[in-house]
Amino acid sequence: MNARPPEYREGFIDIAAQGMPVRAGFRFMSGALLAGGPVELEFFVDNFGALPLYLAVGGDRMRQRPGQFSFAATFDGHSVPDPMAALPDAGGPIGIVEISAASPWRQRLVLNQFVRFEDTPQHLQPGAAGRLGLSCRRPIVLAATDAAALTDDASLALAIDLALDLRRDDQALVALAADLSDAITRGAPTEREPALDRLLAMRSAARAQIDALTRNADPSVAARALQAVQAMKS
Repeated sequence: MNARPPEYREGFIDIAAQGMPVRAGFRFMSGALLAGGPVELEFFVDNFGALPLYLAVGGDRMRQRPGQFSFAATFDGHSVPDPMAALPDAGGPIGIVEISAASPWRQRLVLNQFVRFEDTPQHLQPGAAGRLGLSCRRPIVLAATDAAALTDDASLALAIDLALDLRRDDQALVALAADLSDAITRGAPTEREPALDRLLAMRSAARAQIDALTRNADPSVAARALQAVQAMKS
């Protein structure tokens, strides 16, 4: 029997931007890698030069997720769609970040916002693992000034391919959804927002917990949960 090929959890390219040596890429973050659970990815840019560089960072208003990213995913040979593919790209807010040797850029992404992972367990027997293949794309402009970062001139199309295994464990998935819900309602303030991002991104894999959050005492949490429920019905 052939051994499973190795995972590729991190990929990057080394370039020169405005004369500065730069490394840009994507990496999977540690965590419970369950089929149907949240999968977190980090987009990173390291500037090893003496002068700062500037990067535009945007949001996707219609899809309620970070902008400028695109991902194509397969799971054990099955194409995994974008859950928001039917919504148009209406743009969103843009900000500028400064990247220096002392201040590298790190952007956490909940990949479930871009990829419909809640359907992946159906492709596995309980206890089995499947291979996620992921093509990550993002245009980047690393500019010498914040104003220049807003132009598309001389942009780099960052393209990185990654792969890792997701395991089917239905009981662990249920427990994870419960733990995230508990962190949202009872956890420290710093825990609540990341937990909410992860739970809402699980969609139907955490439907009972998301339904319960529509009655949360925090109106912003309740509104986001209701939006997630409505998106699942569309």
